[in-house]
Amino acid sequence: MKQLKIFLMLGSFFFIPVNALANVGETFGFGSRVASLANAGVSWGSDSYWAYYNPAGLSMEKEKRLQMGLAMLYMQPIFRPISNVVTQNTYTGDGDQTGDVDTTYRATQGTSFGLSYRIFPEWINLTTGVTTYLPLNQVAYMDTGEPYVPEYVLYRARTQRPQLDLGVGGELGKGIHFGLGLHLAFSLTSNASVFINTPTNSISTMRFVASMSPQFAPYFGVLYTPQENPQLFSLGGVFRFPAASNNVMVLNSSAQVLPGFGAADFTFTALSTLFYDPMSIEIGGSWQHAQQARFFAQLDYQFWSNFQPPALVIQQQQGCQLPGGKPCTVTIAPGAFPAMSFINVWIPRVGEEITISDVSTLRFGYAYRPSFLDGVSNGSGNYLDPPKHMLHLGWGLKFQHFLHFETPCQLDLHLGYQYLVLQHIVKTAGNEAGNANDPKIGSPGYDAGGNIFGGGISLSMAL
Repeated sequence: MKQLKIFLMLGSFFFIPVNALANVGETFGFGSRVASLANAGVSWGSDSYWAYYNPAGLSMEKEKRLQMGLAMLYMQPIFRPISNVVTQNTYTGDGDQTGDVDTTYRATQGTSFGLSYRIFPEWINLTTGVTTYLPLNQVAYMDTGEPYVPEYVLYRARTQRPQLDLGVGGELGKGIHFGLGLHLAFSLTSNASVFINTPTNSISTMRFVASMSPQFAPYFGVLYTPQENPQLFSLGGVFRFPAASNNVMVLNSSAQVLPGFGAADFTFTALSTLFYDPMSIEIGGSWQHAQQARFFAQLDYQFWSNFQPPALVIQQQQGCQLPGGKPCTVTIAPGAFPAMSFINVWIPRVGEEITISDVSTLRFGYAYRPSFLDGVSNGSGNYLDPPKHMLHLGWGLKFQHFLHFETPCQLDLHLGYQYLVLQHIVKTAGNEAGNANDPKIGSPGYDAGGNIFGGGISLSMAL
């Protein structure tokens, strides 16, 4: 009965419907234990967050029926200021403008909940799990950014909305585990109709309709531990399909400036990929090289070459007609993405976990993520993604009781620091259309880089 009360008390706060995508796990990690190991969680120690890191690990638990964890995360980005650069030219507007670029990005602040439950312990130890993340400073935040003004393209809104991962795992025998997971994404479709009136004794009207549909991206995991001594070492791997949250916006507009004159009518469709997670392969292992110490190593390969930018781009009009078959009177020039290319990247991760005593554990980790941009943005476009070094430090404490319940629990804390390598961008001559007399957006140049720092705390228990 006491165990049921604990489950209801913690779980009731987190079974909240979520229908949007963010990859907080890939960027900052779920739970302080794995986060302090630089997110090297594919092979060992992911506890209640196995559903995200490797669903095959869900069936690792053999004694407890239920595992759950609650975590809080705060990570604050501080990017280098970008000042006195061209923010508009004749290619993107009606003339040149110079000013400062907004480099104040929101902190990632939220809570995550992980749970696993052994459904059929007697049959392949079949276990299911869920990992969720919910921002605390807003329910959801969308911002596509601008396609040409300098933009840290992966940091504006990618971690600012809910996340949901579902998993199921089982054991085939001889220390081999397998698992299947589903990562939730969405598609957003919106339509807006507006009529602008300027004469007196008239009104302007507008209607907006939007719908959101869920989509799922599957991922698969395997895990191996030796039967004779499962603690000695472990090997794990995960393959994730790409996930894209797409946005389609259709705008129909009319404007009447003077009574008795025809309205200026136009319509356009704009497309964007609000969030994109690449296809990835993650392979890792852990090794208990001493009685009180375990080493973690992991190598991720992410397929960023098919990256879909988040910017909202107006599409080419095809036989423009307003609702009812009325022809448009204004032709819209279509938008275009900057001519930039993206590359696949390798991400190495290493970590160490040292048991100091029966109640205390020290952890630290390091990871390096190169830029997925093929070179710096000296030409057309100003997408920014400097390489970054990620340093993590954590501390774990074990307790025999949770509040007044006789249930063992573990409290983990971690600090995280990410250093974005300084890049010096010098824009080439001419604008994006090749006009030598007009400067590019971002001219004459600027420095890019910054820091992301913060930490988290998590509580986990098994019943």
